[in-house]
Amino acid sequence: MPNLATPLVRVERGEVEEAIHLGHLAVVDAGGRLQASLGDPGRVTYFRSCAKPFQAIASLSAGIAARYELGAEHIAIMAASHNGEPRHVEIVRDLLRRAGIAESDLQCGAHWPYYEPAATAARQQMDEPLAVFNNCSGKHAGMLAAARALAAPLDTYLDPTHPVQQRIRDTVEAFTRCPPAEIHYGIDGCSAPNAAVPLTAMARSFAALMTATDETPRTVAAAMTQHPYLIGGTDRFDTRLMEVTSGRLLAKGGAAGAHCTGDRRSGRGLAVKLDSGDGTWTAVAVMAALEQLGWLDQGESEALGSFAMPTLRNHKRVAVGTVRPVFRDLVTAV
Repeated sequence: MPNLATPLVRVERGEVEEAIHLGHLAVVDAGGRLQASLGDPGRVTYFRSCAKPFQAIASLSAGIAARYELGAEHIAIMAASHNGEPRHVEIVRDLLRRAGIAESDLQCGAHWPYYEPAATAARQQMDEPLAVFNNCSGKHAGMLAAARALAAPLDTYLDPTHPVQQRIRDTVEAFTRCPPAEIHYGIDGCSAPNAAVPLTAMARSFAALMTATDETPRTVAAAMTQHPYLIGGTDRFDTRLMEVTSGRLLAKGGAAGAHCTGDRRSGRGLAVKLDSGDGTWTAVAVMAALEQLGWLDQGESEALGSFAMPTLRNHKRVAVGTVRPVFRDLVTAV
């Protein structure tokens, strides 16, 4: 098949084009109808961390909010790709404590906090990073809490046949409306199963999340948009996008150039994928799409300008180039 990817982001160093990131984009309403696109809207790709709202919904379906007296912050951290800042770690630990789960039960692996000041402070106190620093530790804490509530084994909570993972599969199927045979599964960076679906299905899932009438998805969406700092943290695009729009937009990025946004005002979802798998500049493509769709007011666009047109800097923080969106017009579905 021909490569239908279209240029989305251009990186220029000095006056020379250094890189072009090709990709795809789909805008879908809650009924699954394609509204606009670029490249191949049917491009099959992994949700990666864009799946976290639906993994959180599945964990909450086990009744853990009432059983363990979880608040909105606990729910937000379950849907987060957090920086590992002190507040993030504190809430993950509190979630584990409430469910009676040890930090050693986390199977997400360990890495230093993404936020460098937090990482520097942690390195001064210990030789090896902790699992609670992992950006996915909140998601894993939620899965473990669900396993405990279901009286299911804790040590196999990531096994695809585990009751928690089966609930996640059901949730992904419901929000994407993809038949099970059309959903492909791989293993995410944090060792959890992760679904791959067409980009249109990813966008549809976020449109469905923003227009949901059931209590659990509404609770997850509210927690994410009311506590955006917990979803990412300092200087993170998803956090700033939700802060600046006062939660009108719900944003969740993932690894390998994946990103999804839901818009409360239009009830639509946007999914973006960079084929390079380099997520460094995904926000540039997302911002251009949001502006062209009219999902951002002028003041909001100005407040997010550093993400829309970032300056390329070297390790000394010297400005050495620019990063710009390439596309100007989305293809509107007829």
